[in-house]
Amino acid sequence: MNKRVLIRFVPPAPIKIAVSKGVSRTRDWNTEKLVGFLQEGLEIWAADAYPELELNVVDSRQAEIRFEGWKPDKELAAEMREAIGQQMGVVLEGIEPDEYLSE
Repeated sequence: MNKRVLIRFVPPAPIKIAVSKGVSRTRDWNTEKLVGFLQEGLEIWAADAYPELELNVVDSRQAEIRFEGWKPDKELAAEMREAIGQQMGVVLEGIEPDEYLSE
């Protein structure tokens, strides 16, 4: 049985950048590229930590880590959610914002 984990990721809010006094512009995140980067980083980590898992990261309006097709016990589920959440933070620390923001 394949153990799948769906990670619903909420992208960061757009960033306002001051251009001059009283003038600003908004830079949106390239969410497709950001989700791909997160997917790749989590897959590398999960290959060592949880080799039996298949991870899928999707863009969403609400953050959630869902187990699909299987149900771990409560302690394992909490442990896995915490570990995945921490690893998401580690992976996202590695981004260069200019590569993921619109012009």
